[in-house]
Amino acid sequence: MSQHWNELYAQTQDLYGTAANLFIQEISDKIRIEGKILAIAEGEGRNILYLAERARQQGYPFSVEVWDYSDVALKHLSSKAEAQGINIELKNVDLTTAQWPSQCYQNVICVFGHFDTETQKQVLEGIRKSLLNGGWFIGELYSKEQINYKTGGPKNIEYLYDPWDILQVFKQDHIHHFYVGEQERQEGELHCGKCHVIQFAIQVIKSK
Repeated sequence: MSQHWNELYAQTQDLYGTAANLFIQEISDKIRIEGKILAIAEGEGRNILYLAERARQQGYPFSVEVWDYSDVALKHLSSKAEAQGINIELKNVDLTTAQWPSQCYQNVICVFGHFDTETQKQVLEGIRKSLLNGGWFIGELYSKEQINYKTGGPKNIEYLYDPWDILQVFKQDHIHHFYVGEQERQEGELHCGKCHVIQFAIQVIKSK
C-alpha cells in the first residue's frame, strides 16, 4: 500500500492541493490548537503547515509530529516545512501496526485518513489513548455514504467510516462538534465536488 501512495505523490506534487481542509480552517477559529500535536495520515502536510503558521502568527506554543507511511509525501512535507521555517518531527509509520504512546499529545489531527475497518478501530482507540486529559481529536473523514458520491476517497466501502464507530470510542468524552452530512470540497485532483463527510472536534475526558 505504501508503494501505491509513493507513486501517487511522486507523480503529482500537492496531490490534495496546498490549502488546508476547510473544516480545519473553520474549527481553528473556534478552538485554539496548540501545544504538542500529532497529525496522522497527513501526506504533504497542508493542514499541519496551516496550523503551525497560524500558531506562529498568534504567538502560542506549537510542536508537531507527523505520521504517514509515504516517505515521498514526507519528503515533500520536509521541504515545505524547511522553506517556511517550521520545525516538524516526521515519522514513517504504518498505522496498521502503530504503537501508540499513552497520554502524550494535546491534539490529534486526522483529515481523510482512511483504513480498513479493523485498523479504523485500532487507530481511534490509539488516538484516545495518546491524548492527554482535556486534549482534542479533530478532523474530517468520508462517511460510508460517500461511496455513492464518487467525488473522492476510497472506492471500497470498508475503508469509509460509520459515525457510530467514532462515537463509541469517544462515548465518555465531550463532543464539542459532530456533523454528518454533505459538504463541497475542492482539494487537489482527488477530492472534487459534493461529498458526504463526518466532522468532529472531541475533547477527551480522562479520570485522574
